[in-house]
Amino acid sequence: MRRETLWTLAGVAAVAGGFVDLIGPLLYPHMVEQAQLLTYVGIDLFLLLGMLGLQSATGQATGWAGLVGFVTAVGGVLLVRSSAANVLGPSTYAIASAVWAIGMAIWGLAQLRPRTPFRWAGQLWFFAVLVPLAPMMFGDRRPSHQHEAHALFALGFIVLGVQLVRVSRASGEDRPT
Repeated sequence: MRRETLWTLAGVAAVAGGFVDLIGPLLYPHMVEQAQLLTYVGIDLFLLLGMLGLQSATGQATGWAGLVGFVTAVGGVLLVRSSAANVLGPSTYAIASAVWAIGMAIWGLAQLRPRTPFRWAGQLWFFAVLVPLAPMMFGDRRPSHQHEAHALFALGFIVLGVQLVRVSRASGEDRPT
């Protein structure tokens, strides 16, 4: 399979995962628990496929910083999916989500240095971490900013997916037939 095809599939997966993650809070109250759990697994699988596509497309350009962000983010995904085991205690899910978000923020910042086509997604992931932290620095402890952060995180994956498809098409056009 050509890398352009892999990038397209990863892009479609990232858009699908990001979109369902974005609208999920509107759907979850109307779903039975088992359906919710399967939706969470599906979202994370699609987002992980998008992450693999991004690493494939930019791994060399983003260097060590990109690799550290990627590995941290993948570790966060794995911790999120195993959070029911409480491997880090009762706050496992919260810690795992933070690890995932911080990994994406590091990886997102790594997209800026070589100016990859994915820098907009990277900026969204960075702001997804910054949005809830900034008010806390000024004494605002309300959890209301987590929804905005979640939306930025999901939008980052949608933007990533669109860009992966664009890059794969542009790369495929440069290829001799």
